[in-house]
Amino acid sequence: MNARSLVLSSFLRMYRPQMLWLAGFLIVGVGLADAVVVRFADPPFSLWMFVAGSAVKYWLGVVGVTLVAVHLRQFVAAGITRRDFIVGGLLFGVLLAVAFALLVPVGHGFEYALRGGADGVPAGYPHWSPSVAVSEFGHVLPSCLAYLVTGAAAGAGFYRFGAWGGLALLVPALVPVAAAEGLLGLGDNGEVLTRLVPYGVALAVSLLATVLGAVLYHRELRHTAIRSAPMG
Repeated sequence: MNARSLVLSSFLRMYRPQMLWLAGFLIVGVGLADAVVVRFADPPFSLWMFVAGSAVKYWLGVVGVTLVAVHLRQFVAAGITRRDFIVGGLLFGVLLAVAFALLVPVGHGFEYALRGGADGVPAGYPHWSPSVAVSEFGHVLPSCLAYLVTGAAAGAGFYRFGAWGGLALLVPALVPVAAAEGLLGLGDNGEVLTRLVPYGVALAVSLLATVLGAVLYHRELRHTAIRSAPMG
């Protein structure tokens, strides 16, 4: 197993409990909330899309921050180069982003079925179909990747340059999220939207901003000094 695969497998093992807890919380928590809401009302919005569609992005942003703040020193101390750590960590993040971007449309499909399908949901509720699921995945994945890279770049900026340098680099680090949220998002009822430009253009701009964020992350980390662990 090469070093990058080792980093990837290590992250998958370390974060597996959190991934399962998050997925379980969303499925059970939002499912119960949906049952209560539908019992007393019939809202024309998708609770799942609002809660899950936001939660997975924010969690990936937090994961991006912890890649450096929590794990960089321990991996480098174990003999992993910064380059292998960066590549392996980003591969792990991409796998996470794909997995949770898939969870969102799949969960929406279950919610749609539980609320009665086409004949049971009220007017305005975002209908579900396989083609809608593909569209939802295509909107959620770029946002998940953007939040991950923004978290990683922001965390690396503060780690290497301290508070003031990190604040200065926070502006370019936030560009991927700004592009994704500005061009691809949710409407008032939880339906996916493309804003300002056609979807292909929005996707290209969002992915380009995310790639630039990954480049910033790499530049911040490639020569950074490794901080020693605090003395207990």
